[in-house]
Amino acid sequence: MVRKNKYGATKTEVDGIIFHSKKEAKRYSDLKLLEKAGRIGDLILQPAFQLVVNDVKLGKYILDLMYRD
Repeated sequence: MVRKNKYGATKTEVDGIIFHSKKEAKRYSDLKLLEKAGRIGDLILQPAFQLVVNDVKLGKYILDLMYRD
């Protein structure tokens, strides 16, 4: 059974990577061009950050994309 996305997003593949939406895939493509042109650097897909407060692990936050401006 194929589950429909709650927000109507369509999974899209770019460079062999499956993105959750066309908009996310387009942003990745745009950032790859900027990285190739030297305008940004260190493009990372889905970096995860642990959420910790007072030494208690609350979970993790996963970004779509991260880069150095």
